[in-house]
Amino acid sequence: MAPATFRFWKPSDGRAIWTSDGVRIAIAPAPCGMPPQTEGCRWDPQNNQAEVTVTSTGVAPVTVRTDDQSSFYRVAVVRFDATDPRPGVVIENESGGSAGNVRVQLLLPSGSGYREATLPGYLQGELPATLTDISGDGAVDFILRDGGFGDVFGCNACTPRPPVVLTVRGGISVDVSREPAYAAVFREDMARLRPICLSNTRYRNGACAAYVADAARIGGFHSAWAEILHHWDREENDLWQSCDVPYSEWTDHRCPPGKGSNYRTFPESLHAFLVRAGYIS
Repeated sequence: MAPATFRFWKPSDGRAIWTSDGVRIAIAPAPCGMPPQTEGCRWDPQNNQAEVTVTSTGVAPVTVRTDDQSSFYRVAVVRFDATDPRPGVVIENESGGSAGNVRVQLLLPSGSGYREATLPGYLQGELPATLTDISGDGAVDFILRDGGFGDVFGCNACTPRPPVVLTVRGGISVDVSREPAYAAVFREDMARLRPICLSNTRYRNGACAAYVADAARIGGFHSAWAEILHHWDREENDLWQSCDVPYSEWTDHRCPPGKGSNYRTFPESLHAFLVRAGYIS
């Protein structure tokens, strides 16, 4: 495996062993317990949950289990910071399907071993094939999508997810989306979404929601908001809902029962959503 480059694996591949930058990765389906604890154990020949064992010279081997809800995985060996004396490991857990939920496990070098962490938030999408340092600060950056926008402003497929940029600083994974060094990520996404939002296309409100969210990241909320007030689709729905509690209080990625509010218009609902999601104050 080339350093910082992902290798794809699915449970039906069986046991696989890769090496990269002095690190040995062994991945295989986890043993099934009784009663069967995952979908793979119930219906397939093997578990859909994986065990990943990491071995490196002078470091005690460590074994971790992946998400038990995922369908396939991608693994990369990477130095999270250019100053790291040795590499760590990134494990991307992918659910597949229309939502594309993703959970990213990090094995961070710590003392004579590794410390496990995860990227925060409700994340969707897929990391690029090779991880890079976007800002030039020496730390690898992770670009994914905000899954909180799914099914809120129309059909799941009609609502783009705005980018989320994360990195590791001082051994802690943090959201750096608002930092000026990453503004180009959001300007590029705005350029993609603006023609859809400002068109007469049906179900464009989802694109408008993501467009405004991108603008809020780089200090352009008010101008983008003025645009969508003239272009949102008034025929798409006559009743809008938004969750009244932050995502950290959701259950299974869903707003808890009784915690949602109804709004007369899409802009009212979007504004409430952006406040609760932390895009605007």
